[in-house]
Amino acid sequence: MSVPYWQRMYGKMPVWAQNAAISLAGLKRRRLKRGGCFREALAFLTNSERWSLAELTDLQNERLRDLIRHAWDTVPYYKALLSGLGLRPTDFRTVADLDKLPIMERGTVRNHSSEMLSQGWPKARIVSGHTGGTTGKALRVFEDRDTWAWNWATVWRHRHRFGIKLADSFVTFGGRLGVVPLNEMRPPFWRRNYLDGQTYVSVHHMTVPNMRPLVDYLTGRSVAFYCGYPSALYLVAKYLLENDIRLVDPPRCVITNSETLLPHQARAIQVALGTQMGDLYGQTEHCGIISQCEAGRYHVDMEFGIVELLPVKDAPPNLRRIVCTGLRNPVMPLIRYDTGDLATISSTPCPCGRESPCVERIDGRIESYVVTPDGRQLGRMDHLFKEASGIEEAQFVQHTVHELTVKIVRGKAYTERAERAFMADLRALVGDAIRITVEPVDDIPRNANGKFRQVISHVAASLGDTPRFEDSHVRRQQAGRRAA
Repeated sequence: MSVPYWQRMYGKMPVWAQNAAISLAGLKRRRLKRGGCFREALAFLTNSERWSLAELTDLQNERLRDLIRHAWDTVPYYKALLSGLGLRPTDFRTVADLDKLPIMERGTVRNHSSEMLSQGWPKARIVSGHTGGTTGKALRVFEDRDTWAWNWATVWRHRHRFGIKLADSFVTFGGRLGVVPLNEMRPPFWRRNYLDGQTYVSVHHMTVPNMRPLVDYLTGRSVAFYCGYPSALYLVAKYLLENDIRLVDPPRCVITNSETLLPHQARAIQVALGTQMGDLYGQTEHCGIISQCEAGRYHVDMEFGIVELLPVKDAPPNLRRIVCTGLRNPVMPLIRYDTGDLATISSTPCPCGRESPCVERIDGRIESYVVTPDGRQLGRMDHLFKEASGIEEAQFVQHTVHELTVKIVRGKAYTERAERAFMADLRALVGDAIRITVEPVDDIPRNANGKFRQVISHVAASLGDTPRFEDSHVRRQQAGRRAA
């Protein structure tokens, strides 16, 4: 595929000119994010944040009835689906009625995308985008401009919980290709969007030699908050801690998104920056958002989408599939869309007082689990690093059910003793039937979108609900008791 002319020209510009180009492009994107009904939506969400669960449920039921009627009237796919099941819009009065419909897989959206578009919707209002996710299979989605406004209003309600204001300056750690040319590996590997007060740091350029100039730059900047990929912010935090560096003027808050936030990452970021953190879960499909509160719990943003947290076959009862029905996209409604993600639900109310459904943590994608020969699926491998000093990062790659490769980035404090302890814990977790190969590496490659995947399993995704899911924390505790 040839590189577009504008992209070739951008790559030849001096940095100041690229900053100007980024700022102009940011103005266009700002109009999409904060245009239309954004202010109205944010005002509504600010008011509804403390509504009772009954009030939020009434809102969802009303929005769902409107959505089903709209889908029946204007979307060929849903007209055929409901008719084939002998259903009519009047059969859907509450969220509980959704289980009359099948769960929609990602492949269904890909294969029937043209049939899933609302007929006659004004083309001038349609925004298109695509997501590759962690599966590598692109999915194109179409939305109304106000879908973006509602999404970003929900994002900003989350940020407001942590004292962040619309006009605040910030640093984004992201993987968007082209912002910093990939062939330019020397600093500065960040660019400025002056109109939004944003500095964009390319995670593709966060190599070991580049960490020092990046930290020097961050030390000289005063911004209100950092946001972006947890894995990138973790690299910054680890560098600060290992080199005993304290930022002169650290950000007031760190907002993480786009990847699963792992506990060891959160601990390092909080210790290194001495700031509060807020994590947010969403998708490019814009059909559901779950956002962290000040107390550390995650809450379903019920005004934006219906989030069903459904049991997983043979899994612990608190591990659930995230299935979403978007309430704010009339162009391409997604009803009972399987996100492919998992979450651990909470059994107790949140001390923050919000009454929306509560989630303890986001566990990541179904295919991000190591599968054992006896059929267990193990996720959340991050606890293995709690005592593994000297191991910067690790990635688990499983090609077959009997083979697991562990890529390890060794840090300054690395010792063979620490690695042996790490491997002993891993062996106790996965059992004796898997052959484990350790592969020392200088760094762990990110996806094309710059995201880090702790587990890459070519086995889990193909097994569906057949294997048994297991909380690896529980497995490790059981192994420890047996050893004792």
